[in-house]
Parts: sequence; C-alpha cells; structure tokens
Amino acid sequence: MLSPATLALALLLLGGTLAQAQPAPTREPRRRSVTLTGAPVEARIATGIRTFLVFSVPIRGKAVEVDPQRIKVVALGDVILAIEPLSEPRPGERWTLRVPLADGKAPDVAEFSLVAHPSEVDTEIDVARREESPTACPTCAPCAALNPADAIASGFISKDGVQTRELASFMDAASGFDSQEGLTYRAADWVLVDVEIIPPPGHPAWRPTGATLTSKTGEARVRAVKVAPGKLPNAVRVLVTTDKPPPSAGLKFTLRLNGPDGAQSFSIPAVTLPPAKEPKR
Repeated sequence: MLSPATLALALLLLGGTLAQAQPAPTREPRRRSVTLTGAPVEARIATGIRTFLVFSVPIRGKAVEVDPQRIKVVALGDVILAIEPLSEPRPGERWTLRVPLADGKAPDVAEFSLVAHPSEVDTEIDVARREESPTACPTCAPCAALNPADAIASGFISKDGVQTRELASFMDAASGFDSQEGLTYRAADWVLVDVEIIPPPGHPAWRPTGATLTSKTGEARVRAVKVAPGKLPNAVRVLVTTDKPPPSAGLKFTLRLNGPDGAQSFSIPAVTLPPAKEPKR
C-alpha cells in the first residue's frame, strides 16, 4: 500500500500531467483598422498564427525593429508586413515592434506593442495615418481620396474612357484556392484586375504580397496591389493595377498573386482584358 506522502506526490504529478494535456484555448481571429497617433498600437499575437499589418503608406521593411528571437518576419512588401511569434509574451508583458514609414511625414515610425490575449488574436490590422484637416477650405466637406474631377485632371481617366470585361470564377483543385467572378478594366494607359480570393477551409489568413500579369508573349508591369477585406469570411479582395500591356502581349493573361514567404501563391490562368480602344482624334 502506498504511503500518504507517496500517494500525494503521485496525485500531484498526475494533476500536472492532466493540466499539461489540456488543449490551448481557442482564440477568435480579429481584423481591424487603426490610425497612427504617435502612441504605440496594441497588437494581440499568438504562437503559430500570422499577423498581417497593412499600411496605407510605403514602409522601409528592411529597417523593421523587432526581437528575432521572439518574432519571425514571414512576409515583407512595399506596404505589407507579416509576423509570426516564436513564443508569446507573459501576462502583463509587452514586446515592441517598430516599422519605419517611407512617405516622409510624421510620425516617421509606426510602433506596436505586442501582447498575448486569452481569447483574441489579431490576424489583420490595417494601419492608416491620421487625416490632416484641410486648411484652404476649413468649412467645406472633407475631400475624397480620389473623386472624378481628380481622376480626370490627373489623366487617370481620359476622353477614351474605361472599358470593362467580366472575369470568370476559377478554382485551383491542387491548392483549394478559389477566385470569385470579377472584372477587368482598361483605360488608355492602365489596366486593373479586381477579384476576390477565397482560401480553402481551415487555411490561415492569407493575402498576397505582390503580383504579376503575364501572357505567352508579353507582360504588363504592375504599378500597385491593393488588398481589402472580402465579402466572405477569410476572403480578400485584390485589385492589381498595371501599365498598359504591349500590343504584342495580346488579351489573354495569367494573374499570379504571390503569397507570403513560405505560404501558398495563387494563379488565375484565364484573365482576358478588354481590347484597347482606338484613341479619339
């Protein structure tokens, strides 16, 4: 028969084993937007889960300041930074992430305070600057980011207008990625592809860090990749703007969306552009 001391020790060890066997608490993914004010922005992180930071201005990614023993940078783009913690802050502990901004305005660094939360984790944070109040017309309504007058005055839309063509949905059986029906736009000097991407069920949060638009005989140089939340859960809306392709490239292209480092990329093989419109004289 076990002595009382031996029995107590056995129960203590068994209790510790059972406690260790308990599954980790489920953390609800959180997608949100923040505005930089100069104070650190709290970001909730969790081991094994990637947090995407999407900035409204370019960043100096190679100058990011973070402890590499604690945080791994898994993706880096002109406006996107993805991190994955190798461990987690203890309760009450905060880790610092500093991201230098490249637009020449103040603040010139976005600072984040990384914490662990028992029930939530930030999978995506859209980071914007505080809008400056207009000084020329303080009593007027705030100006839109790009209104029709601006688009025409800047030459983004010319007298030749914009042509559109529907983009059929596509599913990659190998990866499970799915693209919904979208649109392609074509103006005199630019092309834009607008499509919503849905990762397979259970796939971690995903968003492209770059793109290419190529045909068998040419390529359209990508100007910008804008990523926004999609209509469906875990989906992303991707808008890829390019220069006008050379005439030799034809109308049928493949859009490749590059995933973060080590993550799945996705290609849509049948992207047909509207034909170029003959310029008016």
